[in-house]
Amino acid sequence: MQPWALIKRVKEIEQEAYAEPEVVQQKDKKQTAAVDLSKRLKDLRSINDAASLKALEEWRKRKMERARLREREKNGTGTSQA
Repeated sequence: MQPWALIKRVKEIEQEAYAEPEVVQQKDKKQTAAVDLSKRLKDLRSINDAASLKALEEWRKRKMERARLREREKNGTGTSQA
């Protein structure tokens, strides 16, 4: 290589070296944002799951209570007619 070409190449390498940290920083920002979003989604799912479980449990209790009332009415009606 001739000296001017070598100097030009050295400058290019230096510019690449300075450019890489910016790319890394952008990747870090994206990764941090992705991790944050993932965590928020997991938290949201756990909140929704907890709310869903609570609603399901309340529904089950109401259903069991209605079944008990129907059974009592059925037994009460059968004994009053007999």
